[in-house]
Amino acid sequence: MSDSLELLQTQEDQKLLIIDNKVYDVTEFHQEHPGGSQVLLTHVGKDASDVFHAMHPTSAYEILANHYISDVPSTVSTGDMKAFAQDIRDLRDHLSTQDYFKANHLYYFYKLISTLAICFVAMLLLYRYGQESTTAMVFSAFLLGLFWQQCGWLSHDFGHHQVFGNRTWNNVALIFLGNFCQGFALSWWKNKHNTHHASTNVNGHDPDIDTAPVLLWDEYASAFYYGGLSTDTNNNKPTTATNQNRPSSVIDRFMAENVLPYQTRYYFFVLAFARASWALQSVLHLLQVGAINQSTPLRIYEIGCLFLHWVLFLSATIGWIDGVHHQLLFVILSQSFAGYFLALVFALNHNGMPVISPDQAESMEFFEIQVITSRDVKMGWIGNWFMGGLNYQIEHHVFPTLPRHQLPVVQPMVEAICRKHRVRYHTTSFIQGTLESLESLALAQKVARKLIKKST
Repeated sequence: MSDSLELLQTQEDQKLLIIDNKVYDVTEFHQEHPGGSQVLLTHVGKDASDVFHAMHPTSAYEILANHYISDVPSTVSTGDMKAFAQDIRDLRDHLSTQDYFKANHLYYFYKLISTLAICFVAMLLLYRYGQESTTAMVFSAFLLGLFWQQCGWLSHDFGHHQVFGNRTWNNVALIFLGNFCQGFALSWWKNKHNTHHASTNVNGHDPDIDTAPVLLWDEYASAFYYGGLSTDTNNNKPTTATNQNRPSSVIDRFMAENVLPYQTRYYFFVLAFARASWALQSVLHLLQVGAINQSTPLRIYEIGCLFLHWVLFLSATIGWIDGVHHQLLFVILSQSFAGYFLALVFALNHNGMPVISPDQAESMEFFEIQVITSRDVKMGWIGNWFMGGLNYQIEHHVFPTLPRHQLPVVQPMVEAICRKHRVRYHTTSFIQGTLESLESLALAQKVARKLIKKST
């Protein structure tokens, strides 16, 4: 399929892809794609049928039709679809006819109210006792961090259009929860997260595993990152890497040689900065790239909500807490608590699972990649609440638009299909999953140390 599609790409660098045996030209559209440009570019020249159906509502078919250019030429063969992928498609069709993809709005109303209640309690504590009790201030920071984490899971649900059939209402709720409540820019998250779903754990394509120079998650990343540290025979010093992701500056080179080889030692310390880092990246994305959504009212709404979040957060911190040192402590603690609550869950989703090279991904089915690169985590009801349904990561990646409350119902169905076709379905505990992530970091740092020795 990919070889034949490359023949279609020779016409003035057209960006073509195939969906359901029809060819579509996204050369101009990819810049306007509501889910971000990169997610389309990762599938140019490929059959994108499964990822399209997994990520889009029915309304997207109307937009898609505007870019149709032809049916698949007779010289292009769709090949033999794997029985596993076909069984997953059949399950998706069955779930759709049985209304599994229709959300229970009462459930999400409860989730919204109960999540906002955490913020209310946190702010009430700060308002009543922030100027007289350090303990109350710390507990308020803890609750606020938890609120941001739970808002993250709700934002995720709305971002995947799990709740409303109307895409606009999902975006309105997403911007409120993401921009106003969390201080994250919707556009940054959409672009990054949709690309992650389209190319999960594919080296060089998935932005979620591209965390250098802070963390390297696998031997592929180490080999790629340290590929720029070759020895210059003239001065016997590491040369500057040509790739922007490799160590090129003095600081990057220092990190590469003296910090990254010991990443397991500082891993848990780094997690505290996760939320602050993501919030900063999202704001910079909005300023430098702009909003994805082409609707002017939604763009204004997004920017306004993000601005209001930080104005209100800083106003409450300064107005309700006595003393600059306590104010700084509250900011640091609230951001750090949220960082830990978010990152500890994110690390369990895919880190420590197989990382696939782009060449390997070309020969694999979309659903196969989603299953073998994801991890389910066995949790009780408290754990399920804390992880926001992401402990059913395999089911979520196979059916991203499936409402959260349906994931535990569908889980045995997906596992049964994997067992039938002997596709690796990995389930573990919270602690064991964390240890697997640490083992992956340890392997990457061992490779880093060996490459450093070779470059010196």
